[in-house]
Amino acid sequence: MSNITVCARFRPMSSKEKKDSRDNISISSLNSESFVFKEEKEECTFSFDKVFYEESMQADVYEFLALPIVKDAVKGVNGTIITYGQTGAGKTYSVEGTSILECDEQKKGLLPRVVDGLFECIKSADELTKYTVKLSMVEIYMEKVRDLLDLTKDNIQIKENKMQEILLSGVTEITISDPGRSFAKSIWWDS
Repeated sequence: MSNITVCARFRPMSSKEKKDSRDNISISSLNSESFVFKEEKEECTFSFDKVFYEESMQADVYEFLALPIVKDAVKGVNGTIITYGQTGAGKTYSVEGTSILECDEQKKGLLPRVVDGLFECIKSADELTKYTVKLSMVEIYMEKVRDLLDLTKDNIQIKENKMQEILLSGVTEITISDPGRSFAKSIWWDS
């Protein structure tokens, strides 16, 4: 797998979208990496590392896109998942699922799956290795960085340190140390 993987995701249509559906726009699947976008007389083909169509399961997105990042994170490699798209495109659906607190295993989004996967990987890792897990969640919207764990922090400053690492000054971090893997997984979510 390369350093960057780019996927397209078509979330299921809402009931309102199904009612208001325009017949002159369509998406046709070519294969698991390409689709054709048709609008009236125009037709364009797009290719990605992977395309997830409406019927794709949340677990499939996690296993292809996030699980390799989770496994690398346990080995000490930083990873990032960026969701990008216009308002209403399905970013929240992909990241959270139908609700961040949703217990339905089928509908869980990337975020709860990543946290579960991270702790599963830690549980099965070398017993001599000690872990500290830090989690922060931010959203960039209208050119402002908002802390999703503390919504009062809605203009987080992006800085760079001497080693040219990106820092989010003042972002909330949830930290869980694992000196003996005896902690119970419990993370507070706010969406």
